[in-house]
Amino acid sequence: MSPRGRAVGRARPAPALPTPGPGPLRVSEVFASIQGEGPSAGTPSVFVRLQGCAVGCTWCDTKYSWDPGGGRETTLDALLAEVKAGAAANVVVTGGEPLEHPALGPLVAGLKGLGLRVEVETAGTERPPPVAVDQWNVSLKLAHSGVPEARRLRPAAIARFRDLGAWFKFVVGAEQDVDEVLAIQARYGLPSARILLMPLGMRREEQEARMPAVVEWCRSHGFRFSPRLHILLWGPRRGV
Repeated sequence: MSPRGRAVGRARPAPALPTPGPGPLRVSEVFASIQGEGPSAGTPSVFVRLQGCAVGCTWCDTKYSWDPGGGRETTLDALLAEVKAGAAANVVVTGGEPLEHPALGPLVAGLKGLGLRVEVETAGTERPPPVAVDQWNVSLKLAHSGVPEARRLRPAAIARFRDLGAWFKFVVGAEQDVDEVLAIQARYGLPSARILLMPLGMRREEQEARMPAVVEWCRSHGFRFSPRLHILLWGPRRGV
């Protein structure tokens, strides 16, 4: 024994190093509104639109969120403070493409730490990380998006979202789009009760013209109809 009663040669445990926090996040915008589409349509929500998307749909209504160097840089703490100021119990993390962000996990954990319900909107091209998301809203893209199938339909990612009980949203404007939805459903075993059809169009007039047909397609195939309330109420405006 050493003079102080400690066995000679026993290593003293190294002090625990602090866990590094998430790096800065690039955010396109943060705003309070209502969830415009999907199973939570009409729910008061704070939207966190992350910057950067590599999918690139031709009819995307948020192309300003594509450039990964655009938007603004912020910290997790500052972003959580913005969300808290929005005074809504539901948060929608959207993009861009949220799954392209390494800090998505810490962001979701921070939101849950505030006692908030968290939805994540995604194109479903990346496997979801193991984060405590309350609701995954997966907007799978059809051929009319202009995105090659190999980029928009990733079997492993879709299967994982299906197993997590995700909702699958499809923007449709014609019968051939519905046929494509049915083919995707059969290929990946998606339950009809988890599929939502939404009318194609970025203006209220386009939505109103297509809604009756979309409702009939939903009735025929056992899918759910989803309005796009933000377009019906505000058209192609940003931040709503």
